[in-house]
Amino acid sequence: MKDIRYIIADNLKLYRKKQKLTQMKLAELADLSVDSIKRIEAGQRSMSLENFLRLAEALQVPLSFLLYEQSEMPELEQLSSILKGRSDKQKKYLLHMLQEMAEGMDKLL
Repeated sequence: MKDIRYIIADNLKLYRKKQKLTQMKLAELADLSVDSIKRIEAGQRSMSLENFLRLAEALQVPLSFLLYEQSEMPELEQLSSILKGRSDKQKKYLLHMLQEMAEGMDKLL
């Protein structure tokens, strides 16, 4: 398993880029310096719980989204991540497709 600082660094970059935020904008939203964001994203800096909470809030993601490697994220959190930021119509469609796929698998297996 990777060092937790690098997991957080990778996830911070991932969610920041998904939301099309610059490091400067994330720093502003989290009330941190741009230098701090750069060092955290490089895995060169650990942070206080308070700053960790600020970053999760600024990115509007649960803390756990920043803690897990993407391949190890629990299924419910993966689903939540996929649905986050989608319109109600898109969410209904994705959930409908998932239900249809699950029913089709039940018939095959």
